Amino acid sequence: MNQPKTASPSPTQPRNGHGNGHKVSQRGLFSIITFLVTTTLLTAAFLGGARLVIDVLNEGLENAFEGIWYKVIVVGIAYLLGWIVALVSIRVYSNLILPIVINLYAWGCLIAVCAMYLVVLQRLYMQKYDMVHYWAYLTIMVGGLGAMVGLHLIIEGHELRPFSIPLLIVNLVQFCLIVYRYVFTLDPNPDYLWIDLFFYIVMLVFAILMLAHIGALEPLRNTLTRFFDRNSKVIRTED
Repeated sequence: MNQPKTASPSPTQPRNGHGNGHKVSQRGLFSIITFLVTTTLLTAAFLGGARLVIDVLNEGLENAFEGIWYKVIVVGIAYLLGWIVALVSIRVYSNLILPIVINLYAWGCLIAVCAMYLVVLQRLYMQKYDMVHYWAYLTIMVGGLGAMVGLHLIIEGHELRPFSIPLLIVNLVQFCLIVYRYVFTLDPNPDYLWIDLFFYIVMLVFAILMLAHIGALEPLRNTLTRFFDRNSKVIRTED
């Protein structure tokens, strides 16, 4: 008696009912991809930013600011894209490793800002800079702090208070240098006094706002949270 033939399973169908157990999680895959994209973009942005800072701080370069605008645009786009992908990876795909990496990036950014701050203090103390370089110094300091605050917004529950301590220490060093320069040295140029004080006040305000943690950034953080809470079901891929 002929036995009925059983249709052989299709190559795209699981055999013996065990295929479902080996299904790759698309959500996990997207989490890994967004992690790699984020770290690549942010690393490129910070390396590019470091090169820009070196060019600005190097007063020996005659054309330090030539074509700097398109370099700033490229670095800014890399940072912005990395920032957006990091938000998606953490808020949508629940990446647990990326917040740790972002926190390390934030601390690295703070260390770089403090190092730049010390170099700028040496330039301010010598009083041998022009106003173009002065505004460039102030811009790179504010830009570095802005990049750090942007990383702070990515992570929920992240605090800036610990980040304010090193900044306040360097800020105190600056005030001591101002006092020493204009009181204890023989040849201070009073024309630089208000310039030094303005730089000092800008950096002090940043440090105090970070230390006070008054919640000035909470509305923006809450807006981001509500946006991803509303849209995560649409973006998220089921396992």
